[in-house]
Amino acid sequence: MLTITPTAVLDQSPGGELEVFAVIEGKKVYLPLDANYIMQDRRGLWYYSSRKPRPKEGDWTPNKTSISCKSEGGYVRALKTDTVQPWLDTCQRTVRMVTGASAADRRPADA
Repeated sequence: MLTITPTAVLDQSPGGELEVFAVIEGKKVYLPLDANYIMQDRRGLWYYSSRKPRPKEGDWTPNKTSISCKSEGGYVRALKTDTVQPWLDTCQRTVRMVTGASAADRRPADA
């Protein structure tokens, strides 16, 4: 039996001093700290990687990890959305924010 481990959290911060996230279809997706880029493949599945991915043989390079999170029913599923734009145009940087004691203390992390 294949077990999928959640690699992301939807809409609620997992806590910690640094938040790494991306906005996918209007929802904030919190990612692991090593996630620097997110991208979508032809099928609509979302991935993250620590290095900038390159297209190779009709897909992104193999050094990517699928974004999977718990659904409302409690099941862990890979994040899949409808493809709105060509898959080559979906690669984007993640957002990194340093959290503070209050909302006023939040600031972008230095790259």
